[in-house]
Amino acid sequence: MQNRALVLIDKFKGSLTQAQINQVLARVLQSHNLEYKTFLMADGGDGSLATLASIGWNLQELRVTGPLDIEHDAKFAMSPDGKVVALELSELCGIKYLEGKRSPYQAHTKAIGEAIKEISDLDWSELWLLLGGSASNDGGLGILQGIGVEVSDSKGKPVKKGLSGLQQAAHIDSSALSEIAKLLRARKIVLVSDVSSPLLGRQGAIATFGKQKGLGTSGRIRGEAAMRRWRRLVVESTNRDESESPGAGAAGGVGFFALSFLGAEYQSGAATFLDLLEASKEIDSNSTVFTGEGRIDSSSLSGKCVLPILEIVKAKNAKAILVCGSYDESVVKRLEGEFPIAGVISLNDSGFSKSEQISRAEEILYDQVMKDLKLEWFRP
Repeated sequence: MQNRALVLIDKFKGSLTQAQINQVLARVLQSHNLEYKTFLMADGGDGSLATLASIGWNLQELRVTGPLDIEHDAKFAMSPDGKVVALELSELCGIKYLEGKRSPYQAHTKAIGEAIKEISDLDWSELWLLLGGSASNDGGLGILQGIGVEVSDSKGKPVKKGLSGLQQAAHIDSSALSEIAKLLRARKIVLVSDVSSPLLGRQGAIATFGKQKGLGTSGRIRGEAAMRRWRRLVVESTNRDESESPGAGAAGGVGFFALSFLGAEYQSGAATFLDLLEASKEIDSNSTVFTGEGRIDSSSLSGKCVLPILEIVKAKNAKAILVCGSYDESVVKRLEGEFPIAGVISLNDSGFSKSEQISRAEEILYDQVMKDLKLEWFRP
């Protein structure tokens, strides 16, 4: 008897969606006459709405201001019973709206505040904020601006949006908590995130993700200083300090804002979707689980989908195969030392250039999986 293959792979950001990856793996597994099941895996980042839609959630639209002040229509999801509404940051104000041009000082999160305001009159009891694919480093400043709460500089003038505004922020209007309370009406807010890091320090929002959003060394130093001042302002306004709480560093500090001002509860994105998809129930000792994401590196150890899946694989005495665009060798070695990983398949091992791996990702992934797949992975 052969093991059944279970495919739980997140998107390869910028090249392949979860659905495309699933299609590639399905073709390969079918060609080897292997039993398999695919799941549209997500961890709270971009692609999460598609996963929710695949299990029966209803998609609706609203109009918001994107991260660079260009209005667009954005989708959000409601559970079949209408009691849970999900806002995906990447859909509202994510990096995809930068069109390849990073804008670390101007990009903002005003769309989230606008969306919360827009949906506040709907009859829901729980709001999920899906935080991934962020374009900004504004600590949630834009959310206040989107709701209509003024944040001013030392001279009493309203600050700009984005990190530029965060650097100037000196005062949050005293109406902030009451305005938010009117919108939320004591309803539950859940922070669903693929990042569990704190707001500040070496593992924080700026140090960990500032570079990929376009901040150079000096920019990250100034950004960290601005975020520290923002922390003080938020603590003064809310009388609570969530800067060390899991998820505070998510999405350029949006997690910190949600925990502080919205009273959100942190929930692992990967664990949330594993539960929704009922994938954990499918894994047993006769399973070979394909899991991975665009890049497996140190950030994969902080709450993204790979680690929670590997923990389940280990607990169920199953096998795991890592599938990714590229990987940090030291991280993979660490994972191999701790979990039952039988193999690694990477686009980066194909020999093609980075640009070709992106432009021809589906074709190259198919060829690489066909080349590297071993039938011994499916033996009990």
